[in-house]
Amino acid sequence: MSEKAPVRIAVIGAGAMGRNHIRFVTEEPEAELIAIADAFEGARATADAAGVPFFTDAAQMMDEVKPEAVIIATPNGLHLGVAREAITRNIVPLVEKPISDDLEDAEKFAAEAEAAGVPVLVGQHRRHNPFVKKAKEIIESGELGRLTVSSFHYMIYKNDEYFDVEWRRKKGAGPILVNLVHDVDLLRYLLGEPVAIQGMQSSAARGFETEDSAVVNVRFADGSLASMTISDATASPWNWEACAREDPQYRPFDADAYFIGGTKGALSLPRLQVMSYDGASSWHKPLKMDVPAVDPALPHKMQLKHFVRVVRGEEAPVVTPADNVKTLRALNAVKRAAETGELVEL
Repeated sequence: MSEKAPVRIAVIGAGAMGRNHIRFVTEEPEAELIAIADAFEGARATADAAGVPFFTDAAQMMDEVKPEAVIIATPNGLHLGVAREAITRNIVPLVEKPISDDLEDAEKFAAEAEAAGVPVLVGQHRRHNPFVKKAKEIIESGELGRLTVSSFHYMIYKNDEYFDVEWRRKKGAGPILVNLVHDVDLLRYLLGEPVAIQGMQSSAARGFETEDSAVVNVRFADGSLASMTISDATASPWNWEACAREDPQYRPFDADAYFIGGTKGALSLPRLQVMSYDGASSWHKPLKMDVPAVDPALPHKMQLKHFVRVVRGEEAPVVTPADNVKTLRALNAVKRAAETGELVEL
């Protein structure tokens, strides 16, 4: 049997995330980088360094180079326009999260993609983290019993210079809409679908128009509860970036960002410490701790391997546009609840 040819992939958008994707594609033996497109002419140097053709027009690139797949890492507002160009050409796209800042358009695109019959993978890379996948397995096995309460934390300090750009001080540019999409996605993936959200927010630390901190409570369909603490003005290691060792620009800390509790046990992530009792649960007994053996792997690389199999028709996308719409709907509910103080029902 002959070996399969590498999947021919083009990257659209050569900013920081796009350059990461370019590197991952060039390092993956099952993939071949064949072109780069970016509206910014200065990105041509990135294509030259990679030894592939450069285009300022993504549609022209798709017509001339005819990739099997594209990775879309443009600014959020451009994601769906490029993705639509891809699916009309029967080209399989990986669309970076969120697929859109506009929930209504995201819902429309999800229906379009399904009708077109072209698989679309959304780049929620944390779903591909082996520790997250193991946590999902533990929860679904019933090892933790009935889920009761959980807490998710995104507490980080963005340097003051970050806010020299005016839009980052304006309404809508706070950590809820800018950063929380990953955490909300894993909240749904691990705990289930939210049915009600309440919260409050504050801009007291910096005094900007947008929030710098928020707290949120979530109720799920099965009756379990969760809280989320969100801040980009808090000096702490209790955020996924600092704990998960996924990005070398963050100094890794031996700490956790998520805590998930049930009637028989609890676990923390990303260290995946599983706490339980011998036999029946009782606060008078000592807890034991277990850390399941998991082979670490860079989630972006695992996501790319999955994407190759999606393009080949060997697997269905782990995160579809319809799935991402649910995350966006929950994220918008978090923002509305924090802004208004209302109980938002989903």
